[in-house]
Amino acid sequence: MKPPIGQITRLLGAAVFAMLMGTFTAANAAVPADIAERLRQTAGTWQTSVDRQTQMQQLTGNTPSTAMAGEMNRRVYSSMIAQAVMEAITRNPADARDVTNAAINAAPDLKASILSNLSIAFPTMAATFAGSGQPVRPVRVVTAAVPRAPPAARQQAAQQLSEADQVVGETSGDAADYDPLEGFNRAMFAVNEFLDSYLLVPIARVYRVVMPETVREMGRNFFENLNEPVVAINDLLQADFENAGVSVGRFFVNSTVGLFGFFEVAERLDLKEHPADFGQTLYTYGVGSGPFVMLPFFGPSTLRETVGTGVDSFFNPIGYLLDFETRMYLKASEIVVKREAVLDPLDELRKGSVDYYAAVRSAWQQNRARVLRKGEPPPVENLDALFNDVK
Repeated sequence: MKPPIGQITRLLGAAVFAMLMGTFTAANAAVPADIAERLRQTAGTWQTSVDRQTQMQQLTGNTPSTAMAGEMNRRVYSSMIAQAVMEAITRNPADARDVTNAAINAAPDLKASILSNLSIAFPTMAATFAGSGQPVRPVRVVTAAVPRAPPAARQQAAQQLSEADQVVGETSGDAADYDPLEGFNRAMFAVNEFLDSYLLVPIARVYRVVMPETVREMGRNFFENLNEPVVAINDLLQADFENAGVSVGRFFVNSTVGLFGFFEVAERLDLKEHPADFGQTLYTYGVGSGPFVMLPFFGPSTLRETVGTGVDSFFNPIGYLLDFETRMYLKASEIVVKREAVLDPLDELRKGSVDYYAAVRSAWQQNRARVLRKGEPPPVENLDALFNDVK
């Protein structure tokens, strides 16, 4: 007896449905879990930055600078998302379309820029990328809430913006999270991260494996001792004669008894190490920090600290005693030694932060504020001024 036509149809329909569901599940599984999480976090940070830019436009208006910052912001985040897709493709090229669709679904507003970046990186797969994301279904991304103030409060905030920045600077010891160059800074941060991840970190890890901890500590002591003349000069410029004497004593003791600074002997004589640089000197003269800036290759800084670093390079007499090749060798060695010393803290900071750029900026600013205050606690006499609009 032949089975009814309806039963055959239902059986075929069930088979086709099962096949489609199996294909859909396999496609979803093709996106690695760590890549999917990177896409989700980056898209969330992108949306939060868009909300903040919108709020800033409401305060200052749609000026050319805000439009430029918005475009730079778009390029930076589309590049970050594209980099996550590129990493997944290098692991398994067969996942190209699935992971590209996941990226577009995470940040549909950045679709054109993401596909453009991917087509440039993988020109032979341009056709694959061109067919991705059809249709694009926007996904809900959980972001930090950005409160919207009433019109009167926004107008007052715009009028008192410079005053608020000044109070924050006095309270924290320096500029806080005000970052007018954020678009440019994030682009430079991405470049530095690429160079750091693929060049400097591998060298630093090899250095850690090859050299025992005792030798690595000697290396750190050596380069700290080389910088003592710069510290002493800036102490004098700041009229801090007591610390200037300490710096001179440290350099003499560690360079002789400590064998060119490889051994820390001055600490045992109660000659405590302390930081001093020309950026700190300018701070004591009342020079403002200027905007936060992420320098190519050199990392976090401000306009004042950038000038200070350049001046300090002329202060060190060691540079006048050595030839150019030796100075470059010492500088390269110093970079590796210092990068190895912060391998673990930066790894922990990366793992524990949703926005690694913001975390690095905040950590650097807090550390720099402590250096500028020479270890003193931050002043709090103007703290109430931060809450003038809270009644």
